[in-house]
Amino acid sequence: MRNRLCTCGAEAEVGRSTRRTADGRDEIVYRMSCPVCGQLGPAVPAAGRDEAGAVAEAVKAWNDMIARIRPLED
Repeated sequence: MRNRLCTCGAEAEVGRSTRRTADGRDEIVYRMSCPVCGQLGPAVPAAGRDEAGAVAEAVKAWNDMIARIRPLED
């Protein structure tokens, strides 16, 4: 799946991080981020998914976010 360019024109990268949930558990999340402007895509929890599935969902979430910002681009 091809990811859309960031609003600044740079190519975003998939990252993996850990965040603490409200109940104190650590959770692994995947999200796209722009190395130039720092824009972040939606966080996709890895719970119940394999790594490839979580990465693919993070790319799709990024593409959907950029499509809402720039709807006329293909």
